[in-house]
Amino acid sequence: MFSVIGKFLLQFTEPLAIVGLFLFIALLIVGKKAKGSLFFLIVALLLVAVLGNTFFSSWISRSMEWRYMPVDVNTVKADAIVLLADGTKAANTPRLRVELGEEADRALYAIAMFQRGAAKGILVVGGPEESESTRQFLIELGVPQELVFLNQDTKDIVETVTSTTVALQNVGAKSMILVTSALEMDRMRFAFEQGGLEVIPAPCDYQITKNSWDEMTAFDLKSILIQLMPNSDSFEQSVRVLREYFSFAFYRIRAIL
Repeated sequence: MFSVIGKFLLQFTEPLAIVGLFLFIALLIVGKKAKGSLFFLIVALLLVAVLGNTFFSSWISRSMEWRYMPVDVNTVKADAIVLLADGTKAANTPRLRVELGEEADRALYAIAMFQRGAAKGILVVGGPEESESTRQFLIELGVPQELVFLNQDTKDIVETVTSTTVALQNVGAKSMILVTSALEMDRMRFAFEQGGLEVIPAPCDYQITKNSWDEMTAFDLKSILIQLMPNSDSFEQSVRVLREYFSFAFYRIRAIL
């Protein structure tokens, strides 16, 4: 019961939900408290205008993603490759095989390193459906079945990191190549390093490239006019980055305490 209540209340902390709530309050009190209604309306519009702005979204995404650059798949070495599963969809009817989403390039990146001898095996970490479909995809592309391992014990990321670290240490692993999206690499690297392993970041799935950033910062009038209005993609990306910053801060505070 408390879990349901918690999830119900948590959805109101989402920026889009806050915007909708503020607009609803503004409508509700507009007849009695015009100034209060105007306040809620302005805050809602500012949230949409800032978070939905392409320039702001790109800037804040770059600030997180570019902390780590991709590793050279031909030279990187470690005791194991840890792949955080995402971007694969199980082969449920009517799908004929595992289907791929945007984050599936994590699996391709891990395969490229494995094929070049970066490690002796791949440990796939994640929820039951994502990790199992990722495992099937790895095997389809030539990774030997006996060298693909799963860790899908829990949905709590802290417990998952702990169990993964323990599993690696039990087989004598001292270093790992961590494969995940660049956006969450800072947080996940910090979490794994708390267990005492050497973590080699191998980020992928960059949303902001050098070309797109150079075009953005050129301040071309045409580009500014075209991207002036907020859009849902930029809003969603801004929220994802802010969530990563807050989560990373929470991890650091938790480690101190």
